[in-house]
Amino acid sequence: MIGLGNNLNELRLRIQKIREDLEKIEHPGEPLPEVINMTNVLRLNEYLTRTDTAKSELIYCYEQYLQQLEQIVSSLLSIQSDLRDIIRTEASLLDNSPKRKKGGKPSKKKQKN
Repeated sequence: MIGLGNNLNELRLRIQKIREDLEKIEHPGEPLPEVINMTNVLRLNEYLTRTDTAKSELIYCYEQYLQQLEQIVSSLLSIQSDLRDIIRTEASLLDNSPKRKKGGKPSKKKQKN
């Protein structure tokens, strides 16, 4: 379970870095009238390629993150079920145990010497 937490933290940091990198990618902005139309198209294509790559990696990281969370939730639900069974067993053992009278110690029979 500790390994899952480490993986989850690594994925969270990776997601954060990709999102920051995605924000840093400069949009080509408005087409520049002084350059050829083809140059503007190439600039836009480069921008779209870079953002598409970053977004694809981000989606992949989110998928891994989701899988880790699902695995943790599954483990927690299994532990919860096991604990519930243990509590029921303990409760039934307590209910079935012989009851002693309150207020005193069990009496000892005196032996003849």
